Amino acid sequence: MKYAGEKVEGPNIEMVFIPRQDRDLVFKCRAVLDADYELFDKLCPEPEPPMVTRPGNITTPNFNDKEFIKATSTWAENRTNFMIIISLSETEELEWESVDVNVAETWKLYREELQGAGFTGPEIGRLLGGVTTACGLNDAKVDEARERFLASQLVEPLNG
Repeated sequence: MKYAGEKVEGPNIEMVFIPRQDRDLVFKCRAVLDADYELFDKLCPEPEPPMVTRPGNITTPNFNDKEFIKATSTWAENRTNFMIIISLSETEELEWESVDVNVAETWKLYREELQGAGFTGPEIGRLLGGVTTACGLNDAKVDEARERFLASQLVEPLNG
């Protein structure tokens, strides 16, 4: 695909810099593509609501079922954790000790591992912000891009 005559290749990458006294840590946060979610869908299929039979022998899904609501919440949390792990996997230097992309139960351990490495809440927030921005979910960044585009469309009035 081309945009403005130039070939567009690869997903968006947002760089996150965490300064430390002995070295600067550089993380690459990559946009998570639809194809990346194939593994997630295999490991964590979306929950299905139980079916209930209503009067008149009508069968409908029960979206208010407590177990279904709990399963859906867990599924959504797993999906978010998976997105974070996949996005940060672009950072070649990053090696998780307790997180395994093939084991859903370990995905939530990314935060614990970062905290154990001495990352502060704001530093973790900066990393998550990078993931959010790379995945195109950062409204502020979208607004900035919109403003840049609109500013580029302004035509200066002719001096008369």
